[in-house]
Parts: sequence; structure tokens; C-alpha cells
Amino acid sequence: MPPKPMGGPPGNNPLGFAPIPKLLIQFAIPAILSALLGAVYNLTDQIFIGQKIGYLANAATTVAYPLTIVCGALGLLFGIGATVHFNILQGKGQIDEALNYGAKGITMVSACGLSVMVLTLVFTTPILYLFGATEEVLPYAQTYLRITAIGIPFLMLTNGGTLLIRADGSPKYTLMCSVAGVATNIGLDFLFLYPLGMGVEGAALATILGQILSAILVVRYLRHLKTGPLKKEYFKVQGSYVADMAKIGAAASLNQVAMLLSQVVLNSSLRHYGELSVYGSSEALAAAGVVAKVNMIFYSVIIGFSVGCEPIMGFNYGAKNYARVRETYRKTLIFVVAIGLVEFACFWLFPGQMLSVFGDGTAAYGDFAIRYMHIFMFMVAINGIAPVTMNMLSSTGKAKRGTIISLTRQIFLFLPLLVILPLFMGLDGVLFAGPIADCLAMVIALLVVRPELIKMKEEEAAA
Repeated sequence: MPPKPMGGPPGNNPLGFAPIPKLLIQFAIPAILSALLGAVYNLTDQIFIGQKIGYLANAATTVAYPLTIVCGALGLLFGIGATVHFNILQGKGQIDEALNYGAKGITMVSACGLSVMVLTLVFTTPILYLFGATEEVLPYAQTYLRITAIGIPFLMLTNGGTLLIRADGSPKYTLMCSVAGVATNIGLDFLFLYPLGMGVEGAALATILGQILSAILVVRYLRHLKTGPLKKEYFKVQGSYVADMAKIGAAASLNQVAMLLSQVVLNSSLRHYGELSVYGSSEALAAAGVVAKVNMIFYSVIIGFSVGCEPIMGFNYGAKNYARVRETYRKTLIFVVAIGLVEFACFWLFPGQMLSVFGDGTAAYGDFAIRYMHIFMFMVAINGIAPVTMNMLSSTGKAKRGTIISLTRQIFLFLPLLVILPLFMGLDGVLFAGPIADCLAMVIALLVVRPELIKMKEEEAAA
């Protein structure tokens, strides 16, 4: 039986009247699980590769990872841009125009995926050197990246499509798409690496086959949206729509671009200053990569809350239910800070146990990984405040303020600290750059969002 349509007058949409805690559970929890499962794509490869091949192969996935950020940046530019318009126009009752934006977002995300795939296959080796690969790591990274590049169009279609599916009121289906892909990835990882002994090639192949399955499920749903049918003419690219999507999606996208630049500089700094330290460059890269993948699990929960609450805030902003926007924002912040505190406790109480999951390495590798957890990740408890604030502003159409927040941590704070501190502190400067940037980014995010919260409260009182 087809799902019950959500289109129609704004007053009929539960986003406008259902209890916010219930809506947060309905939308955020599936989004969290979906984001967690997405992180498992990378985490599973790291675990299986580390256990079966070794820490140098783990370092290979670390230097290949910035490409995933590139895909995320382009996917969010048009995916978030399309779904924010979709949500706001739904709130206003303009259903046909909402569907138009949704379809064009899918077109742009798919086109970007194909372009990134071609460029990656053509320039594999220069890209990996740019991302910080050492001579020891390069052969593993080349093999891994050349195969996983084939899955990029499917990955981006899935990311963009699930945003639209969630906005359409089916967060559980987005979870199913992720579960199917991740389950396929895990099962094939074991098959390809252990019984078949395919090495890095097997891990990469398992990843893209899972991505293909998820993309197939996304396409299946998009053929029958609850809000209404996506007509063929809606998919035609028009400059005005692309500009509108890019304007709204710029904040989330620029945040990913900033993360990309930071990751590239971080990898290069670890390679350079690691070589000058007692740890070694490859060991530093591998250890940082493992900690980053552990952090992805917790950060995926934060991103899941950010994405999951966007339909609630976007719809209610369009319907001028400002009190519900502010309440959703406050409760989301409480959740993400709680998750950050759990992560902080895990890094301090169980560092050795977490490292052991990813296989053995040299003593220097283990020592640096624990030091990285304790110093670089010291402020993880507040890491969710800036992205949630950024998404709150973007989902309510305040793209410029969201852009300021998206650039603050990575570009205006972390990158300068990452360049300056190591000049005086060596490898320790790389480590301390993280928590200092996190703390300052939180303060700036709260200062930027405060006028908007005050304005909504005043408009609500005047209504």
C-alpha cells in the first residue's frame, strides 16, 4: 500500500502541531542511525584492513578520506539547498514548487558525482600526494582510491536522495537504505578479505557494492514521493533554481570544504612533524586516522540530530511557528552536548581497548594514538554546538550567518593554529590546535545565532 500523502495545507502537516519530543524521535533517531551506518562504511574498512593487512593500509584510508569530504561538500551544496526549499515551500503550501526543487537537487547531486569520479580516476596519484600520502602508504592508497572512486556517483545520489526522502516524511526508509548498504559492505568485507584474501582491493570493492545497493533503494522511493510525483520536467536544470539551492546549501557545503582543507593540512602536518618526532610520519597518519574514525561514530550522532531536526525547524519557520523553531534548537543542543560528554569519557577511560579493535602497530603508533585522543579531542563535548547552530540557520533560510559559522572553526581558527603552533611546539602544536579551535568556534556560533533567536521571539510576541 502506498504511503499516506503529506501534501496539502500546512495545518495538516504534523510538523506544525505534533509534540516536538515525539518529532525529534521520529526524525532525529533514524537520521542518527543512518549517519552512524554511513560512518560504518569507513570504520569497517579501517577495522578489517587494520586486522588483516596492518597500520600502513589504515594510513592509506586516512589519506584517501578527504575525497569523501569532497563528495559531502557537493552533496550538501545541492542536497541541503534543495531540501530546505522543499521544507519551507511545504510549510507555505506550495507543493509543486517544493517538488521542483527536490528533483533539481537530485539532478545536480548526480551530475557532481559523475564529475568527481572521472577526475579522481584521471588524477589518482596527484590527489593522494596532495592529501598527504607517504611513499610507504602510496601503493595501498592508489589501489583503494581507484576502486572506491567508481562508487562516488552512487554515494552522492544516496546522500542527496535520503535528504529529500527524510524531508518527505520517511526517515525510516532512509535508515533502511543505509542498513542495506552497510550490511552488504560488512558481509563482503569479511568474504573478500578473509576467505578470498583480496586485500585492499576487496575492502574497496565491498564498499562500492554496498553504495550501489543503497542508491538503488533511493531511486525506488523517489519514484513514489508522499508529497507528490516528481515529473520529468522537474529534473531539468535551470540556473535560478541552482543558484537558490547553492545559496542555501553554501553554509553546509563550505563547512565540508573547510573540513577538506583542514584534513589536507592536518595530514601534511602529521607527515612533516611526525617525521621530526619520535613517532614517525606513517605512524602519526595511521594513529590519527584511527582516532578520526572512532570520532566519526560519535560525530555521526551529532550530525544525525542536526539533519533530523531540520525538517521541523524549516517547516515551522515557513509557517511562522517560531516558538517551535527555538524549542527544537534548544533540545537538539542538549542532546549533542550529552553525546560529546560520552565520547570524552570513552577517550579517557578506554583508549587502549578502542585501539585494539583496529589491529596492532608499533609502540610509537599506539603511544601517539592515545596522546592524540587525550589532547586533540579534549573539547569533543562541545563540538556539536557549532554544526547544530549552522544547520538551524540554514534550515530557516539564514544562509549568510550559517556560512560564517561553517567557516569559523576550520578556516578562521583551526587552519591558522595548525600552521602557527607547530612552528613553536612541533608535533604538540598540531595536537593543541584542535581543542583551542573547538572552544573558540562554540563561542562564536552562540554569538552569531543570538540575534536571530531574539528576532524570532520578538516577531512571535508581535503576532
